[in-house]
Amino acid sequence: MVTFMLNRTRICSILLGCAAAASLWCGSILHAEEFPEVKELTYTWRQYRIYYKSAGEPKRVGDETAPPLVFLHGFGASSFAWRHNLAVLAEHHKVAALDLLGSGKSDKPRVDYSPDIWVNLVNEFARAQGYRKITLIGNGLGGLIAAEFALKFPDKVDKLVLVDPLGQSYQLSRGRRLLNARLLGGPAFRLLFRKSNVTSILKDSIYSDAEKVTDEVAEGYYRPFLSPGATDAYRRIGREIPQWKVGDRFKEINVPTLIVWGENDSITPVEDAVELNKLIPNSTLVTIPGAGHCPHEESPAQFNEALIRYLKRPGGVAGTE
Repeated sequence: MVTFMLNRTRICSILLGCAAAASLWCGSILHAEEFPEVKELTYTWRQYRIYYKSAGEPKRVGDETAPPLVFLHGFGASSFAWRHNLAVLAEHHKVAALDLLGSGKSDKPRVDYSPDIWVNLVNEFARAQGYRKITLIGNGLGGLIAAEFALKFPDKVDKLVLVDPLGQSYQLSRGRRLLNARLLGGPAFRLLFRKSNVTSILKDSIYSDAEKVTDEVAEGYYRPFLSPGATDAYRRIGREIPQWKVGDRFKEINVPTLIVWGENDSITPVEDAVELNKLIPNSTLVTIPGAGHCPHEESPAQFNEALIRYLKRPGGVAGTE
């Protein structure tokens, strides 16, 4: 009888433990399901099909509607790059992440790509969505486009977020110049964008921690290179990038600006972040330790926290965090 009572007690303890674990597990699932659904949509812009992701609903702040967040990816990337950010930020804002013309799942026509073409795309997309003002968040090439948008349409930008943007000291290596050359670049470019090579580029240049480049990450970057027109579009964009410099015009940006930088960025060094913070009058600098060129992917929790904290500030406050 004593043995039976001990066994029954042990069984009850096990069952209670299982129930507690199940409760915690279900709680985590329910918490995950609380995040707004990220929808995949398309928008027709000047006859071209633009793919984008959207989540959340317009949020009220006092008597006004909080400006939506529009995310712009970097060169060779797509809206996939914001996979760790959209649902979290959609709890606080309406969000949209574009696949820029020539990238991701969007059309890749044979056109002369330039920052202006994407600035106009973002402007007309925002107008079509009924956005009076937006907060623009851009990484790498997307940061350069966001800066150009703020210079051209300052009245349409509530806040600007530059994540390791191009536009200052970025230079193509000799190897990438060869790949982008008109005559020699085609075959070499197709060879470069095998999945194994895409994985190597992510590990060697984009991420600081190579172990975070999982097969899912590599596949997310590799897949768009298989779409029709991708080789030509990426070559056209890559060939022009060295000419796209904002330079001293950064000091003309007159909207509150958050600068986020991965401390281990090997493409745009962290020294550029310090200089950018000095150039842009009303800017705040946040550096993320251990992250490379895409801190929003590599350290999403720190990135999301920094962005949410900044967006809660009325009007933005300049400085360094």
